[in-house]
Amino acid sequence: MQPEFAEDDNARRGFLDSALEIARTIDNLEGRSELQSLIAFKYAESGQLDSAVDVAESIGDSYQREQALAGVAARCIRAGDADYADELADMIEDDGVYAMAAEEMAVAYAESGAADKSIEVAHSVGESAPILSRIGLAYVARGQTDQALEVARSIDYADLKAPVLVELAARAHSEGRDDEALERLQEAIQAANEIEFPEQQIPTLATIAALNQKCGQEEEARQILERAYRLCDESEGFDKDSVLPQIAGAFAELRRYDQADQVVQEIKAPFQCADASVKVASACYQAGDIDKALALLAEAVEIARDEKIYGEQTMIMRENMLNALAIAYATVNHYDESLQVIELMVSLGQQNLTLTEISKLCVTSGNNNRAFEVSELIKDNYARVLCELELVDAFIASEQLESADHTLSEGLTRATEIEMPYQKAQALMQIAPRLARREQTPKAAEVLFEALTTLALIKDSHLQSLALIYLGDKYRESKLEAGEREQTILEAMIIKLE
Repeated sequence: MQPEFAEDDNARRGFLDSALEIARTIDNLEGRSELQSLIAFKYAESGQLDSAVDVAESIGDSYQREQALAGVAARCIRAGDADYADELADMIEDDGVYAMAAEEMAVAYAESGAADKSIEVAHSVGESAPILSRIGLAYVARGQTDQALEVARSIDYADLKAPVLVELAARAHSEGRDDEALERLQEAIQAANEIEFPEQQIPTLATIAALNQKCGQEEEARQILERAYRLCDESEGFDKDSVLPQIAGAFAELRRYDQADQVVQEIKAPFQCADASVKVASACYQAGDIDKALALLAEAVEIARDEKIYGEQTMIMRENMLNALAIAYATVNHYDESLQVIELMVSLGQQNLTLTEISKLCVTSGNNNRAFEVSELIKDNYARVLCELELVDAFIASEQLESADHTLSEGLTRATEIEMPYQKAQALMQIAPRLARREQTPKAAEVLFEALTTLALIKDSHLQSLALIYLGDKYRESKLEAGEREQTILEAMIIKLE
């Protein structure tokens, strides 16, 4: 079966149908296959399972074809057609892809409330522990803690069992059930004791220590943390700098500042040392020691200034460190220093992302004027619109609806000035659902139609197909349906392909 309307030039085409027609014109096999996979998933999510399978089976690369079938199988379960899912899984010949399909199907069953079936599918592959761990975490996220605990206890591998127990403890603490949280932490400790590799065991112990502290068990937290620290000295063959920043921050949270400073001094890698300083500074600020927090942040800035960049990986590490530093300064209300840190960044894109995060922090701290001042530092219209939309969400979350509507209107005006069609269409697509949520549905419909007319101008077939896929999502999210005018634009786009 072909997707609806795919073969009839005179028929009314939907967004996915049109995206598929455009994708088929792409010469690059990998790019075409990626789009076909995504389209198959979207068909399945909209309930068009036969169309989804047909698209998946049409993928030229055999490995990507089976990956697509695996993804469709999981979506069949969410659509309520488990038999179809089993049929698709049986079509997969690659063992690795079959295991991936089983994992996604098991999680889908768990999310659908079919606990027994979820476990059964997990055990259908040789290594069930990774799947069971994902199922357990899915249950925790859904608040089904009894099921999550049962699954956690069935996991054979300690490094996969412990994270589920830790998440259960964190959930119980967040909901005010500290006695239950401590019970889960005791089980987590037992699991952590059995973890073989120090690079997994030590961070797990540090996390358990932090949760014990939150539950009021400071002495227990100290003992666990000191054990994790000792393991760093006793263990060989792993990068100790990768775990020491977490330990330093945890000691500082316990107000064991001398021990925290000692750990920081042991860190050899500059960026990890700076990371540790930021973590300790955050704990100092929360404890009211602002002077020490600022001194630690200043030390981290000096590392950023002095350290040379060798290749892409070190540049990424440096940018991430600067992002953390800028946000830390903003958190302690030292915005000038925060902006100075941002100026040290090499990537303009990272600068814009960090400015956006700081703008949001300003809103949550009640400093709206500063939020707008920071957002105005973003010169690229597209990045500025994305920032303003984040501010809209922050205003709505804090029930500042008038500010939300004003900022949304400003973002829409700015979006219409974006020159690149793909960016403009993306911005408009992000704006429309927010207009709909603010009960401005007619305007949302106009904005989505403008997004469609804009993406029709995109020259790159891959980007145009991708934009159409997401446009369909935004129509559904905004609870709008495409009408005659949308179909006219889509048909004109397809005619251009001929």
